[in-house]
Amino acid sequence: MIARPTTAPRLTATILIAALCGFGCEDLGDRAPDGPRVAVRDSGGVTIVDNDPAAPDSRLPWRFGEQPSLSIGSGDSGEADELFRVQDATLLADGRIMIANAGSSEIKVFHTDGSHSGTWGRQGEGPGEFSSGPDGVALWLADSIAVPGGRRVSLFDLDGNHGRDVALDATRSNVLDLLPDGRIVSMGSLLLNRRTMGSPDLVQYDTEWSVLDTDGAPHASLGEFLATEEWVWSFPDGSTGENPYPFRRDTRGAVWGNLVAIGAQDSYEIRAFAADGSLVRIVRRDWDPRSPTQADLEEHVARAYAHLPPEARSRALTMFKDMPLTDSYPAFEEIVGDRAGYLWVREYRMFGEGDAVWTVFDPEGRIQGLVETPPGLTVFEIGEDYVLGLGEDELGVEYVQVWGLDRGAG
Repeated sequence: MIARPTTAPRLTATILIAALCGFGCEDLGDRAPDGPRVAVRDSGGVTIVDNDPAAPDSRLPWRFGEQPSLSIGSGDSGEADELFRVQDATLLADGRIMIANAGSSEIKVFHTDGSHSGTWGRQGEGPGEFSSGPDGVALWLADSIAVPGGRRVSLFDLDGNHGRDVALDATRSNVLDLLPDGRIVSMGSLLLNRRTMGSPDLVQYDTEWSVLDTDGAPHASLGEFLATEEWVWSFPDGSTGENPYPFRRDTRGAVWGNLVAIGAQDSYEIRAFAADGSLVRIVRRDWDPRSPTQADLEEHVARAYAHLPPEARSRALTMFKDMPLTDSYPAFEEIVGDRAGYLWVREYRMFGEGDAVWTVFDPEGRIQGLVETPPGLTVFEIGEDYVLGLGEDELGVEYVQVWGLDRGAG
């Protein structure tokens, strides 16, 4: 991995889907009797998959180990396993784990038993060095390792020898992931189309998503998507500034098999594109939006500024008290495509709502059910029988962990 309907409109949508079923819609009947309903139809060559949500208290029969099978990290060893600002990790077919450790501007490599295998790169501007990052790490075309950082992607062979760099245009330098054919999926760095969100004090921006060729040249545009939501606030002198909105929505994406899955968080809809930019599939899940309240906003701000001295915290709370409320929380938090072709969508959580719960869709976009990942784990990669991610202890020490995953009969 290198990221208001009310009852009446929802009823209308249900009636519309039922009507469309007479024109190429497949109502899947092989689900469990109490499982979520799935409706599949074709619209101008685009497959649209509409899913009911899984029951909130249900879970797929998939199980993680009680403990990680491997945990790499230490607090103050001074050795290679001391990690800081880990951005990404990947597990190779030979069992080695590659860790993008931005705190030291290195790729740290470990064997299956957790012993250190080697370290690639360093801080710098030269070939194989990282002026910022590394921002990620991924297998590239089966025999190389790609490491994005700054305005380029550095390519190494499997032994850590630097081969070449792929230069990226500054407007397309935010690398999301790599397609199986080596093409690069990027999010634009330019903010476009400023617009207000019901209140002049809340604004949204878009950015362009693209597929780049293996040499970094533009290959296809995937379109413009929501980039961020900002709050416009005024200084005493009448000037204004913009800060990210506390419950801001943006767009998340992942490589999903041979497709690029992209979803803006203002709705529960994932659009899947081919590398040529054509829309192939739309996956939707029925969603009941929740709107932030003034109490939610106050709690969020209090938590965010709890570390400040009392006087500074009081000023911050005063500044935020007139902030307008947006119409809904994000529809979801994150998207990950696993190595078995499934798409995992992490559900949005309020403060104190427990561990991460993911809705899993099969390779065709049909909902399978819910899975709860290990507590506190930031997921980097999901294989057929493992999950690779980042954990922290109570002191903030970082650990890259491998957790076994048994998919059971499901």
